[in-house]
Amino acid sequence: LFSSAASDVYKRQVAKGTLSGKVAIVTGGSRGIGRSMSLAFAASGAQVVVAARTEHEASPESPFYKYGSGNIHDTVKQIAEAGGEALAVACDVSNADELVNLVDRTVKHFGRIDIAVSNAGVDCESPVIDLEEDLLDRCLTVNIRGPILFCKYILPHMINQKGNGSIFCITSGASMGYREGRVGYSMSKAALDRAYLNIAEEVRDHNIAVNVLSPGRVDTWMNRRGDWPGTAHIPMEQPDSINRAAVWLAAQKASTFTGQRVERAEFGITWGPGTVSYTHLPLPTNREV
Repeated sequence: LFSSAASDVYKRQVAKGTLSGKVAIVTGGSRGIGRSMSLAFAASGAQVVVAARTEHEASPESPFYKYGSGNIHDTVKQIAEAGGEALAVACDVSNADELVNLVDRTVKHFGRIDIAVSNAGVDCESPVIDLEEDLLDRCLTVNIRGPILFCKYILPHMINQKGNGSIFCITSGASMGYREGRVGYSMSKAALDRAYLNIAEEVRDHNIAVNVLSPGRVDTWMNRRGDWPGTAHIPMEQPDSINRAAVWLAAQKASTFTGQRVERAEFGITWGPGTVSYTHLPLPTNREV
């Protein structure tokens, strides 16, 4: 989906080590999109901290094993086998103490944090009339509270480094439209979008980029039961389809690209290398809303 010129630029950047010398944290890095981004960052020269709850491999007899297999140590092993450097840190993003530990261990091990990707998330599959309170609470804690606290604990280090930085979260098309039986999930992703776009304005003066990336429909745990109602017309992609867009976003700073919600499928067309930068567009004022 690139023009040939933009594609050539991108390939040269990766060949030169787009992320060399940078340290990245990826939550939800044990499998799926998170694993793909972790491998891509390492291949582009970054040292990667792979964070997730999953430390042990699921049993082959487990339901949906194809989607539930994978753990943080296996992701780190794959990075090491490819010649990269990575650290596995067990972290439940719903636990603030574990998020603090994740940040502290990253700084202690690698000395800095340059890239932070909030990818961990959970589903909330239920119509409102049947929605259990515990299910809703967990969805809001993991999908909204966790990503905000992730920024809270990382940003002081990025600011003190005075060396720019890039933060982005993984959202969903559900944040922009109706998904049957997923009011809680859709709400959580819409709130996440708004939170990260606002954080972008808070840290713009520190030259830290904050963006929101929508991956499209991807063959991961969320689609373990097959098509979500109303999504069958959207092409199903594999997790590594996000890699080019994720690496490019990870290399940004506020002066180049920030405060945007972007679609993976539009990378190289409406945003990315060779396209117009939207970094200086202001947020609407209260009078404009």
